Amino acid sequence: MHFHIDRQPPSTEEMVQRLIASNAIIGARSAIETIGPHSACIDCRARRERSLKNCHLPAEPKARHPSPRDTGAFVPEMAARIDNDRNITDGARTCARKVTEYVHMKGREHREAEITVTYLMAALGRCRRTVQRYLRQLEREGYVEVLVVPSERTRMCIGLVIRILDPLLPKHRRHKWPEKAGKPAATKESQIYRSRIKKEPIKRALWAFFCCEGVHRSYMKTIPPPPPFPYPDFPPASALN
Repeated sequence: MHFHIDRQPPSTEEMVQRLIASNAIIGARSAIETIGPHSACIDCRARRERSLKNCHLPAEPKARHPSPRDTGAFVPEMAARIDNDRNITDGARTCARKVTEYVHMKGREHREAEITVTYLMAALGRCRRTVQRYLRQLEREGYVEVLVVPSERTRMCIGLVIRILDPLLPKHRRHKWPEKAGKPAATKESQIYRSRIKKEPIKRALWAFFCCEGVHRSYMKTIPPPPPFPYPDFPPASALN
């Protein structure tokens, strides 16, 4: 048994007749009110005139910052890998250059230097959360290692120790970084190495665990102790058999 299905769409006149018949049955209006032109709307006309007056004008110039003074600081040679890495942002690359400059100036002997997030905020012109996100990206991709410097008397951190790793340096410069920019005729013991680190820096993950430990202890105190053994509601052994 075969059925014939008419797949041709109905004509426009037929659709209009169906709509009129349907509206007559359900009591809807037979005529459809259309929206008037934009020229009849006062708000639309005002918005159009405002756009024609302002959209073609150039953007207002932004306030310029003063030019940085020439301090003689420079960014040492870095590997091109960080510029080709698409897993980090441009802000993280700028942060890596600033960190490399600071470490090369302050602690190139051990490829690490004491630094604070506040200093990076002022140097990069970014907020604290943004700088922390930059450091997390660089640490995740293996360019730097971030250590926390704990305070000697309190449970707060007094800064960071950022250590530069090999992927951030070119291969021909990885073994020349220990050269210290000091007085050539002076011995190593006579050089001034000032450091405010009195405790061994710890890893960031371990510091986060220490910070959450007090909250965990307070949470565990809110949990009621288990009932004494044997449990009063537990059935006796004879009933289980």
